[in-house]
Amino acid sequence: MDTIPYALRVRLSDDIPAEGQFRVMKRIPQFDGPEVYNLAPMPGETPATIRAAVFNMEHGYRIREIAPFLQECPELKGADILFGNEMDDGTERSGNIDTARGLAELLGYNYAYALEFIELVNPNDNKGYEGNVLFSKWPIVRAESLYVPEGYNWYFDRQKRIGARVAVFCEIDVGGKHVGAVCIHLENRTSPEYRAVQTKAILEKAAEMFGDLPILIGGDFNSNAFEDSREAAKEYYELQRKTGYMRDVEDYEPLLGAVERSGFDYRSLNGNHIPTRRKPMQGGDLELHLDWIFGKNVRCVKHGWVSTLLKDCGWAGEASPLRKVQEKQLSDHNAVWAEIEL
Repeated sequence: MDTIPYALRVRLSDDIPAEGQFRVMKRIPQFDGPEVYNLAPMPGETPATIRAAVFNMEHGYRIREIAPFLQECPELKGADILFGNEMDDGTERSGNIDTARGLAELLGYNYAYALEFIELVNPNDNKGYEGNVLFSKWPIVRAESLYVPEGYNWYFDRQKRIGARVAVFCEIDVGGKHVGAVCIHLENRTSPEYRAVQTKAILEKAAEMFGDLPILIGGDFNSNAFEDSREAAKEYYELQRKTGYMRDVEDYEPLLGAVERSGFDYRSLNGNHIPTRRKPMQGGDLELHLDWIFGKNVRCVKHGWVSTLLKDCGWAGEASPLRKVQEKQLSDHNAVWAEIEL
């Protein structure tokens, strides 16, 4: 995506208090829709099953290590569809590169990228873009985006931003079988009830765009099972620290009921009490189940999750670049995957 000079980004954001995020976004072409790049050669024969994975890559600033992680991990390598959240384009923290393009070229993916936020706090960001990406081994025949109802205005946050939570909708040609795929990132700084409102908007768009096609929806739903606040997180952390308890998300997040009522299956594609996010707290990490895959008109063969802690990457070979990583983790999220019959 083309860059916007930093001074112009700031001037545009100055109108948000009076006009709101969506009116300002309409004046910025980068929010008009996803950019689609079909870079990969057509795979060979149509597979009996496809593998989908969800990975919030925490801005992609460890992209050189994430690539071999996805190439070498037995459960993730060769994934047909990868739902990627928090992918930077032109931010100083990730080397001012286009992380989606970089990963697609390293792994041989086609992709569709939709801009979620333009970050404003760092004038050294070439672009300051962060977005969601649908990666696919198979051709993307059409793509659209949807900015979901606003649950929080990030202009007034210390992480000052232009933008809103976005879902990327792609129709994919899997060897002659068309599949709908949606990559989403819901709001963390809102209530569980409002995340359900955002989810319903996505479900309606999916039904309208894909009809009776097989559909997969994946991403970071921010289903933290509490209304986001320091006090609520601390209370949950203390409970988990003392007992090891992880909440049954469906008891706290009505978005899962909305998904099921719309004909999507979440139970057979996801385990219960899966720690997909490590939220740093004073004294340790709060484990949350935020990342999911939902399916409609498909059958799940098997599913699982993969830790992104380097100590858990015992499958990495002696020559793997992962052996040289000095940091604790590749991302603050784990990856989840499912193998699916269409």
